Amino acid sequence: MIGAALVVLIPSLLAYANGANDVSKGIATLVGSGVTSYRRAILWGTACTALGAVAASVTAGAMMATFGSGLLAAGVTPSFPAAIGALAGAAAWVLIATRASLPVSTTHALVGSVVGAAAIAYGVGGVSWPLLGGKVVIPLLVSPLAAFVLGRLASRVLARAFSGGGDTADCLCVDVRSAPAVAWAGAGSAALGAMPGIDVSLAAGDAVTCRRAMPAALRVTGDHLHWLSSGAVSFARGLNDAPKIVGVALATELLAPSSWIFSSNRLFVLVSAGIVLGSLVAGRRVTRVLAEDVTPMNRREGLAANLVTATLVAAGAVYGLPLSTTHVSSGGIVGMGAERGSLDWAKVREIAAAWVITLPAAALLGALSCALARALTF
Repeated sequence: MIGAALVVLIPSLLAYANGANDVSKGIATLVGSGVTSYRRAILWGTACTALGAVAASVTAGAMMATFGSGLLAAGVTPSFPAAIGALAGAAAWVLIATRASLPVSTTHALVGSVVGAAAIAYGVGGVSWPLLGGKVVIPLLVSPLAAFVLGRLASRVLARAFSGGGDTADCLCVDVRSAPAVAWAGAGSAALGAMPGIDVSLAAGDAVTCRRAMPAALRVTGDHLHWLSSGAVSFARGLNDAPKIVGVALATELLAPSSWIFSSNRLFVLVSAGIVLGSLVAGRRVTRVLAEDVTPMNRREGLAANLVTATLVAAGAVYGLPLSTTHVSSGGIVGMGAERGSLDWAKVREIAAAWVITLPAAALLGALSCALARALTF
């Protein structure tokens, strides 16, 4: 009975912690650039994350395999205390970090906790170190650097794209009109015909000026793109994070000393609900740090960071690479801040220190949780 209760409670707790810490990664730029309020941003990010988590039930095979038994060495027989300890250790660290307003990686915490619990349960040789290094550690190290570089590049590209409209440019107008017929001569023929043409005009400027100068044009404002990019980041986060938790939860359930079995689809619903609850109840604390404390930003810069994050995290989810949304989104924001020269380096160092501490802290908590689970279930 205790095993069945832990199977439901601990994955839900980790999902709650994930929502509380990670909802910020898709919405911080909305708040930081003044597009909307914290409340509206959190509601938007939560809804898009929930959609991504549900969609992950279809696309998550590779990620679930990695975080199921894929981190264990060949020949190791998984145990219930180690599996539940891995989930509990990760949840404990992410909750501690959230309380301290530190944006940390649930992926990083889960990996560290799996290693700590496995070391206690199976010995150091029980971990598949080559797979851990190649498919987990390297992506976790490379992804923030890639996001930093791409964040600077995207900020530069968008700034140049809107340079004709000055610093206040926040609108791109597309005006499509019929052009005069163009005369042409067919090959081998003296007959002339007429070919209708299309004249496409592009203009960048502030929204009010664009509306007055080109009233019939399709206007796409920076706010429109910012909301969409934020939704894309949040959707990608749900697509990436939910299967990690479900993968370990499913392995845990199969090992539980109980006949109560959840299907993977039901586990996705349970995890999605936990992420939503954590986002709504406790999502503001970490959002404030990324929105206000790292760097000032405008709409174009926030859009650049979000586009980079959504692209990298979604690609990682599809190919089973457990990229950290925290590392990617923070890397994009720091890259954008470096491009504009306005970073608060003290805050950046504080966040980086939290990332370094996450692996050993989660490993310790995973080992302790594994030992406690042994005492409770056997």
